[in-house]
Amino acid sequence: MTTSVAVETAAEVSREQPVVSFDQSLPRHWVHRAANTEVLVTSYGERDENDFVLGAQLPRAHALYGAVAGTHDPLLFVEAVRQAGLVVGHMGFGVPYGHQFIMDTLKYWVEPEALRLTDTPAHIVLEIRCENVKRRGKNFAGADMHVRGYRDGVFVGGATLPYSCISPAAYARLRSGCDDFADISDQAELPDPLSPQQVGRNCPSDVLLAPSSHERTWLLRDGRTHPVLFDHPVDHVPGMTAMEAIRQAVRAEFCPETVVPVEMETHFHSYIELGEPCFVRLHGESRTEHAVRVTLEQGDRTAVDSTVRVRRVSRSRLG
Repeated sequence: MTTSVAVETAAEVSREQPVVSFDQSLPRHWVHRAANTEVLVTSYGERDENDFVLGAQLPRAHALYGAVAGTHDPLLFVEAVRQAGLVVGHMGFGVPYGHQFIMDTLKYWVEPEALRLTDTPAHIVLEIRCENVKRRGKNFAGADMHVRGYRDGVFVGGATLPYSCISPAAYARLRSGCDDFADISDQAELPDPLSPQQVGRNCPSDVLLAPSSHERTWLLRDGRTHPVLFDHPVDHVPGMTAMEAIRQAVRAEFCPETVVPVEMETHFHSYIELGEPCFVRLHGESRTEHAVRVTLEQGDRTAVDSTVRVRRVSRSRLG
């Protein structure tokens, strides 16, 4: 018996070796997306207790995560991993919809050559092992997720992300007093962005950095109107938005040279509040030829701290 993509409860899923399918996307609510076109995960199955395998399709073109130097954007792979983690939470551990998933660390690494663009979308098999599974009574409370991705049997990248989940009531208490998306979405326009070419972008609306008066420091344009980064209303800057801002800061540092962020270890210390100034700071004192540290700072705290390793791309390899 094989796992069906139409399964609705974890109890109905076979523990036998599942068949990985790329024929259709999973339901969008499984991955907390409003737009069907943003769903990357295509199948789900369980191999053993706390051991899962999922399919994901990386499109050749994407509204935000386009090709980088002839390869699929590493952050598109990360988005597939993020979505897979949500599916595992809901389907593997029975987390009810409406519960919030909280991620405090995400580390990924990719092999760019294995993510080269071809004439078809990339079909990725994601093997996921969850360790240190925690529960509150009988309810799942969190785990450390370890991911390895393969394309036609070739390793393309991996990720580790400890995450936890809390009930809507607990989240409401945690976020009590914070502005709602509706309260800030119509406020003053975002500051003017850097030029798209400076951060490896084509469209000004995709740029998350605005100039500041400090060297190697930019004001975060939180992207609250962006159809991908804010696929649906939330009450804070999403983690993927923070990671995109980090990537853009790295591109600005190395501009005009093209670099691919092949590895990133990001620690999320606190929520980044909407409607409040947040600065993206690149730490020049820690920069090496292939690595750099970037922080997102709001008020008197460091909300996000990330170390990025890049691969520098020669012009002959662009395209």
